Amino acid sequence: MLLKKLTIVTFVAVLSGCANNSALEENISRLNQKVDSLSEQVNSLNSKTQKLSGKVNDLSAAQKQTSKAVNATQMAVDKTNERIDNMVASYKK
Repeated sequence: MLLKKLTIVTFVAVLSGCANNSALEENISRLNQKVDSLSEQVNSLNSKTQKLSGKVNDLSAAQKQTSKAVNATQMAVDKTNERIDNMVASYKK
């Protein structure tokens, strides 16, 4: 009788252990899928960040060129205004 009960308890324990392993493996599988999905998202975001960084660098270079052009234009305007002032001053004399 004791041997029968012990066998039943062992059998139930083995079945319970298998069921728990199956659920655990399923949970691990879902977690692996989530990790893979997150890895893809991170890679995508890294790619987008690199593209944006390149665009920011391009805009910075364009801003520097624009600033130089504005400075050159301002100098030309100042020089032209000075010439006009000299012409007006000499015309009045």
